[in-house]
Amino acid sequence: MNVLFIMTDEHRKDAMGCANHSIVKTPNLDKLAENGVRFTNAYCNSPLCVPSRASFATGRYVHEIKCWDNAKPYSGNPESWGHFLSENGVSVTTVGKLHFLDGGGDGFYDQRFPEHLKLPGDIEGLYRDPIRKRKDGRNRIIEACEGDFWVDRTEQETEEAIRFLKFEAAKKDKPWVLWVSYLPPHFPLIVPEKYYKMYPEQKVDLPFDNPSLDNHPILDELRLHFDGQNIDEATLRKTRSAYYGLCSFIDDHVGRVLQVLKDSGLEEDTLVIYTSDHGESLGDHDLWWKCSMYEESVGIPLIISGPGIPKGSTISSPVSLIDITSTIAESVGIQPHPEWKGKSLLQLLNGNAIESQNEIVFSEYHAHGTSHGIFMIRKGKYKYIYFPHNRSQLFDLESDPKEMVNLAENPAFEEIKAQLYYELRKIVDPERIDAQALADQKQRLKEYQQHQELHQ
Repeated sequence: MNVLFIMTDEHRKDAMGCANHSIVKTPNLDKLAENGVRFTNAYCNSPLCVPSRASFATGRYVHEIKCWDNAKPYSGNPESWGHFLSENGVSVTTVGKLHFLDGGGDGFYDQRFPEHLKLPGDIEGLYRDPIRKRKDGRNRIIEACEGDFWVDRTEQETEEAIRFLKFEAAKKDKPWVLWVSYLPPHFPLIVPEKYYKMYPEQKVDLPFDNPSLDNHPILDELRLHFDGQNIDEATLRKTRSAYYGLCSFIDDHVGRVLQVLKDSGLEEDTLVIYTSDHGESLGDHDLWWKCSMYEESVGIPLIISGPGIPKGSTISSPVSLIDITSTIAESVGIQPHPEWKGKSLLQLLNGNAIESQNEIVFSEYHAHGTSHGIFMIRKGKYKYIYFPHNRSQLFDLESDPKEMVNLAENPAFEEIKAQLYYELRKIVDPERIDAQALADQKQRLKEYQQHQELHQ
């Protein structure tokens, strides 16, 4: 079986019609969900572009590969699933953003219109002691408007994906993987007029918990860093109109690619996966961008459709991006690498495994806007968020989907908190890894500053 893997950037999991959003229109993703399975509890393994993509590429957790922040992109070690599939005779073609180290030997050998990072990258992640306000943070919020910023690039990527499906895919005598990677609905929130007008400002919803009631020291650091507090209502509405417009804009491009897959006759032997590298807070909990463990940031959309996949189903078992790494390998007939942390979802998708709420999902964050790391465990209906040297959070996502009631200090939930802390410690030593990340960033900041001094 072939794999068409479509990834967008910063698409929060609720911003789709099939996720029952009351405003957002995504007819093509909705149709994909009608013809397949939508995972309602999917997560990235780090809510930031570079760490999330590095984790996905390698099938390993961020603390294992040390790609902590946006100034330390994946450089080919350990080997990626691109290396692994190529070594096993499966061709992988990428179109669009990868966000690895430019020229770093990432193992994806056929790259078309890629976006990579050149060092030093985004150095904001190195300033963690103390954190500092991001210079462009507030501007990214207030600049939301109509415009064609994303049009040419996205059109180029869509046309290249279509060319591959029309003229190359059918000629291959072995299974292939096409990874189409779009940037929208990522900032800047600049969207073509047609899509902006789909969401009149006076009709869009406003962020909830804004200003926030959580008053958590680390989350307050993020609020300071992104400079997104006390935004006027008119601007908040503009950001929603533009973001929702970008979701519809990219949905149209996804629809064009899926239509060509169908018209070319490849649909019958191709697994289609749609997801994103992380979400977008969009002012909820008085936060912007990603970087937190709230659902809007760490949650991702995940839809899988293809031969043998049940139609119109949902799966609530917690899953994550590194599970997709193993799923892609197994789909093209290759046993996943034994060191990958994720589990293939194929048995679950094909109804050969019992859906389990006892599955563990793990995510971590070690980058800009926080003085210490953040660690998350999702198991069943509970989400546990551990902050080294700060108080923890515990949410019951069934009774409190907007995460407004922190149960961590409630004596009635002490046993549950202890169980989830035990699960966390089986994966990682939070204090040790937090100290390791901070020490690495401090050293890289020192080297960066020395380099700047030498070249002044």
